[in-house]
Amino acid sequence: MSQKNAENGGVFINGKKQVIELLQKMDAKDKAQLLKNLRTRNPSLAKELTESCLSFESIWDLDDECLKTVVSQIQPTILGLALSLVHVKNQRRALSLISREQALKAFDIMQKDLTANRNECIRAQSKILELAVNLQRNRIIQFY
Repeated sequence: MSQKNAENGGVFINGKKQVIELLQKMDAKDKAQLLKNLRTRNPSLAKELTESCLSFESIWDLDDECLKTVVSQIQPTILGLALSLVHVKNQRRALSLISREQALKAFDIMQKDLTANRNECIRAQSKILELAVNLQRNRIIQFY
């Protein structure tokens, strides 16, 4: 679409940034279908877009086996910090996928007052996302 159309109220898409923003707003099912179709035509672009649109919330779109692979490789302290900021449903799901001993250690961290440590909790989430992206790059897990 031309710049003139954009000025007249049309939509002007200028590259990957807008596509990434669109993907971030899509639900997991539609995003998976779109990226699957793109993967058959342009695998490198699909890989780049997948990695660019991931956030910590994307972790919850993984199936249980992939999520287990991710959370089982995280130290309980880091997992507890990261999970302290998420919905109870996701906390339970993650903790149910690891050993009882590890889950109890993570749960102990989650029970502490972490309001003063919010930045550490966000860093813990970033560390988990970084691990998940690396696992995807190594084809151990698959997002979308």
